[in-house]
Amino acid sequence: MPQQATDTVCVYGARIIKRHLESLKAQIEGVKAAEDIEAIHQMRVASRRMRSALAIFRSCFRSPLYKSILKDVRAVTGSLGTARDLDVQLAYLAEQAIKFDTPKLSPGIKRLRLRLAQKRDSVQPNVNAAMKQFIVDDVIAKLNQWAEPLLAETEAVYLYSPSLYLLGFDNISQRLNDLEAKDTVIRDPANVGELHAMRICAKRLRYTLEAFEDLYAGQLKPYLSAVKKIQEMLGEVHDLDVWIEMIPTFIEEEQARIVAYFGHSGPLRRLMPGLEAFKHHQLENRAAKYVEFINEWDRQKTSGIWTQLRTLINTPIDLEAAVKAATKITEDRPSDDLLDE
Repeated sequence: MPQQATDTVCVYGARIIKRHLESLKAQIEGVKAAEDIEAIHQMRVASRRMRSALAIFRSCFRSPLYKSILKDVRAVTGSLGTARDLDVQLAYLAEQAIKFDTPKLSPGIKRLRLRLAQKRDSVQPNVNAAMKQFIVDDVIAKLNQWAEPLLAETEAVYLYSPSLYLLGFDNISQRLNDLEAKDTVIRDPANVGELHAMRICAKRLRYTLEAFEDLYAGQLKPYLSAVKKIQEMLGEVHDLDVWIEMIPTFIEEEQARIVAYFGHSGPLRRLMPGLEAFKHHQLENRAAKYVEFINEWDRQKTSGIWTQLRTLINTPIDLEAAVKAATKITEDRPSDDLLDE
């Protein structure tokens, strides 16, 4: 084990990483079967949590092992990302279909669903290839081999030390700084890129808080709840931005297909009313969702919740009390599979 990482930090890190590893393992067969979209969702989230934990506890790994594992976990996240996005879009279209269920509007929506379903089928081989590589590279065995000697350390007092709290302080502070730094640039609703970047910042803060949750005996729950809400609201805005950008591109691509097949674009006319109505609906939703988000963000700022979080992680810890409380929290903790993205 590298000398720059304390045993305390690495024992704790092994527990967190092992937890995410078990969540990854539990979803492999479901992802390969491609029968339940929830399996892809859960494995994608577990892979993101794993990447976050690997970055936090990087000093506990020898460099070649770290790079090898990170490469494979990134490949899993990447391959599942496209599949998951398509699953979400298809589910959304199914929910929205009733709003466009008229002879004039439905042809365009049906064609959009058809193309997305075809694309979803086409990406499954990439998902299977990533699963195969994950297994071939023996990531699970490598991480288990790394974690086993660390997990043999069972003394609770040994786990909760000043060095571990300092690591938590450094990581949480940085992620919170990144989130709050977005405040000025997200005031313009048209700033799509920055809103998406803030969503990523919120997600990273959430995963970092989760990684150190056991240290604080439940005290991080209100902050986790707050950042989760921001992440989800920005996620809704982002999903609508994707639709708004996608529809014009989809129309161009569909027109090219139609011209290539018929020699003219005439059949496109029956698709346009539904596609235009769908885009207009997303624009309206997007405007409303942005207002909801900015109001919630300002409400959180006014409440002082993020100042309270900084105070908490700056406050000296009673280690004996923290050990007792954290032990109970760990025993009562649900698995990653029961946590939302």
